Amino acid sequence: MTSILDLAPRVLPPNWCPLPMDFGPDGRVFASMDHRSVIMTVAMYDDGHEWLHVSTAHPTRLPTYAELMEVKDLFVGRDRKAIMVLPSAKEHVNIHPNCLHLFARLDGDSLPDFTMGKGSL
Repeated sequence: MTSILDLAPRVLPPNWCPLPMDFGPDGRVFASMDHRSVIMTVAMYDDGHEWLHVSTAHPTRLPTYAELMEVKDLFVGRDRKAIMVLPSAKEHVNIHPNCLHLFARLDGDSLPDFTMGKGSL
């Protein structure tokens, strides 16, 4: 299984820092100067693939689209696709009211070409 240490950014912009704590057996926690947090974990899901899970939260509001894209670029990677899952009502668990989640498959891309061959959405 891929280690979170192999995926966590080695160099962060000055407004981000790793916190001196782990999250679960293979997770890392980061914080920004503007009070956003990021948790990174890796797990094998029932589809047989390893997935990176990155959650980001702000204490008083949802992260903006620009903030979500910054988190995606820093913690998932600019060249890796990520998806945001909006679960059904019965599967939705709200532990933190201002948290968004991204998932990225680590061993390939399981998403169709939503650009339909055009190269951009």
